[in-house]
Amino acid sequence: MILFATQNFLPSIGGTQLYVTGLADALAAQGHAIEVFCDSASRDAAARVDRARAYPIRRFGGLRPWMRRAKARAVAKRIAEGGVQAIITDTWKSLEHLPEAPLRGVRVLCLAHGSEFLVPAGSSKERRMIECLSKVDIVAANSHFTADLARPFVRGKTDMRVLLPGVDAPAGASAQYVASSRREQRLLTIARLEPRKGIDTVLRILPALARSHPGIRYDIIGKGDDLDRLIALAKSLGVSQRVHFHGYISEQDKADLLANAAVFLMPNRREPESVEGFGIVFIEAAAFGIPSIAGADGGTVDAVRNGETGYVVNGEDGNAVAAAVANLLNDPAARIRIGKAAHHRFWSEFVWSEAVHRFEQVLDLG
Repeated sequence: MILFATQNFLPSIGGTQLYVTGLADALAAQGHAIEVFCDSASRDAAARVDRARAYPIRRFGGLRPWMRRAKARAVAKRIAEGGVQAIITDTWKSLEHLPEAPLRGVRVLCLAHGSEFLVPAGSSKERRMIECLSKVDIVAANSHFTADLARPFVRGKTDMRVLLPGVDAPAGASAQYVASSRREQRLLTIARLEPRKGIDTVLRILPALARSHPGIRYDIIGKGDDLDRLIALAKSLGVSQRVHFHGYISEQDKADLLANAAVFLMPNRREPESVEGFGIVFIEAAAFGIPSIAGADGGTVDAVRNGETGYVVNGEDGNAVAAAVANLLNDPAARIRIGKAAHHRFWSEFVWSEAVHRFEQVLDLG
């Protein structure tokens, strides 16, 4: 049996939640027995998530310090009952209150995402992380960039591996590639609205792009604290009529925007204590055969193959971002070729039915 000890699980919203839930679902679909010990969520939403799964999910609520200790005690008790072959944790934090002794004889894998390792050297948090990861057999980094960030925290018997994440096929995506004739001048970003996503860079290049592509439109899906600044910036640049901030939308509406996008772009950059460890959204766009433009800082080079499934550029250089967009808009044949390569990579490497084998192998599940 594989036990998940995690703070992040659906219906809570976020990339880590989707990652952990998708991995649990994929392993269960392969016939592995799964049990999940996770944090509580909205009662009705959690009940819907739990009913949709055949494996048991045990949720823990209450004040955070008490909740985390109670969950750790329950995990240790379940291990003592026997039958636990492997434990997967969402981050190092889910190991903090687990004593090391119960973990002996169980293969322990901890997922690593990126920004959690941006901590001051010599800090108490650094010491806590090193101590927690010493209990682990494998740290599974979501990119080579994340592995480089995490490596100073990994000591002793712990092994560092790069395991690119899997992704559930988004609603509306098909394994059959179709080159849409409607993908002409629609740009799309799906992201939390925060400075490091580079949405402001895209807004700044829109006036020049509009002169050569008068029908250009820019759709932005997501919410965040940067919304007011971005709206004001679009207005000051005179491009408000070309930009649509959608907020959170239904999966069907999201699928419709993806199906009609010419280019997906998120020219990410590093901000203090925040960096793109991988970039699942680029992979979701690839499921629809959309080429991507990513910022070069962080782990995006594992999500977007430069010149093959999209372009990786300096996200702080508006000219570089604009040139990449223009290349794709001005050359439909190249856009189709790159989009088709992105589509093939998604369905052969990233859809969970394929990606799950990477985790089975590293966990020695056979």
